[in-house]
Amino acid sequence: MMTMPRALLILPLIGLALAACGPDAAKGVGAASAESHAPGTTLAMVPGSCAAYPKGAPGVINTFCNGPAKVTVNVNGKPHSLTGGTCVANAAARTFTLNLGVLGTRELAGPRPDYIGLTAPTDQGPFSGAALVVNLDGKAYVVRGNSGVVGPTGGTFSGTARHGRKIEGSFSC
Repeated sequence: MMTMPRALLILPLIGLALAACGPDAAKGVGAASAESHAPGTTLAMVPGSCAAYPKGAPGVINTFCNGPAKVTVNVNGKPHSLTGGTCVANAAARTFTLNLGVLGTRELAGPRPDYIGLTAPTDQGPFSGAALVVNLDGKAYVVRGNSGVVGPTGGTFSGTARHGRKIEGSFSC
C-alpha cells in the first residue's frame, strides 16, 4: 500500500480551514488577534488595536495605550506612527524608558500587536546601547547597535535590526 507524506495530507486541510473562514481569511484580512487571548486559540490574521488587549490577559504583560507619548518610526524607510505611550526619566537609576503599545509574551495568541520599548542607559542626553524593541505589523525587531538622545520632552533613536533592517525614530513625551 502506498502512503502519502504527512505534508500532502495536511495541505488540503489548511485550505479547507481557510475556506471555512471566508474569503477574507485567505487574503490576510480577518478578526484581530485581540479577539482571543488564549495561547494558540486564534485564527487571526491581523493584530488588534492597543486598547483591545487587557493587562493580565494571557500573554499580555502591560499596555501603554492612553499616555501622552507619540512615536514616529521608520523600518527600512516605511513610516509608522503610534500614540498613547509613556516616558519615564529616572534620575536616581540614570535611565529613560519609553513604552507604546502592547508588551506581550510568546503566549499572546495571533499576530503581535504594535509595541515600541526603549530603555536608555541615561535619564537625559545622548545614549548608545539601549534596550530597544520594535514590534510593527506583526513583526518583531530587536535593534542592536543603537544610539540616540532622550530627554523630558522627547528624543530620537536609530539602529539596525537583524538582516540589516534600519530602524529610526523620534518621539515626544
